Amino acid sequence: MITDTSLVLNSNKVQSNIQKMARKAEILNVEFRPHFKTHQSHIIGSWFREQGVKGITVSSIKMAEYFAKAGWESITIAFPANILEINKLSELSSKIDLRVLATNIEVLKLLDSQLTHEVGIYIELDPGYHRSGIPILDFDSIRKTKQVIISAKNLRFEGFYTHAGHSYKCRSKKEISKLSSAILNDLQLLKSEFNDPICFGDTPSCSVLDNFGVIDQISAGNFVFYDWTQFNIGSCDINEIAIAMYCPVVAKYPERNELLIHGGAVHFSKDSFQEINGVPYYGIVAEKLNKGWGNPIEGNILKSISQEHGIVSCTTSFFEKMAVGDLIPILPIHSCLSADVMGEYFTLDEKHIDHMNQKVFR
Repeated sequence: MITDTSLVLNSNKVQSNIQKMARKAEILNVEFRPHFKTHQSHIIGSWFREQGVKGITVSSIKMAEYFAKAGWESITIAFPANILEINKLSELSSKIDLRVLATNIEVLKLLDSQLTHEVGIYIELDPGYHRSGIPILDFDSIRKTKQVIISAKNLRFEGFYTHAGHSYKCRSKKEISKLSSAILNDLQLLKSEFNDPICFGDTPSCSVLDNFGVIDQISAGNFVFYDWTQFNIGSCDINEIAIAMYCPVVAKYPERNELLIHGGAVHFSKDSFQEINGVPYYGIVAEKLNKGWGNPIEGNILKSISQEHGIVSCTTSFFEKMAVGDLIPILPIHSCLSADVMGEYFTLDEKHIDHMNQKVFR
């Protein structure tokens, strides 16, 4: 029986989300290289294998090592290459098909001079997100960077990688489609100029688009669980959200219709969503069912968090139903970060699911 704050996973929904995205990739004839930074689990990773996935994406060398131990033989680290990890990159690339991102010519030359085994390189492109990468239409810089890679002894050019993280700022399927279509138009120009493979990956775009244009690979990750943000921006239906944080009620405050729960930043992270009036909140309360959870209960939000504490603002009717010791399911704002900080999952029948960062070995 769950007695403390736990991240609960609906395995049927998870497997349905995986199957749906894998089927979409198959129909649209793109390689599916899903991002595993969301779930970070050998068991969940095996569910992707069942859908024919052979190559995956991660966000760190540590994560790449973790999944290589589970037998994954083609792994992209979707993060700019860190020259301090050259020895680790060399060691891992001697065992698997390892790929990393790079845009800096100095870094590429250092990699080539110090690697002892070949590593695949994607040139990271900035689609307007302004986080990292070369702007998609800066063909001169792209050409110079590509030339360094193809002239290198220990580097193998894999193509281009781009992540439209600013799609998370959209607030409807129409907005997502408009933003993504503009990026695809730029990538069409890139393809005409270079005709090299393009990997594209963000959950909103990959969930909403029904045509990937010149894209050759997709590497979305959050879709495996989805979350309250993805629902609000139009990426998924409410019944596709596959995880919820079960938090115990430890105190009631009738004078303000608020519950104190054990569920803070170390469980949810500090990611928030904003209501129409601009007030941020950190999760939404969902109906608790005999087996899992149902729809969100309007007017009941996780209004504030500190390290371990959470304050749930309630409607009068919901507050009166709750008692100290009850567990309430709360849909997280950002499932990737909630999963990372929790470090383990439980299924609806309370079976333990592994996580790379799991805190308790069972």
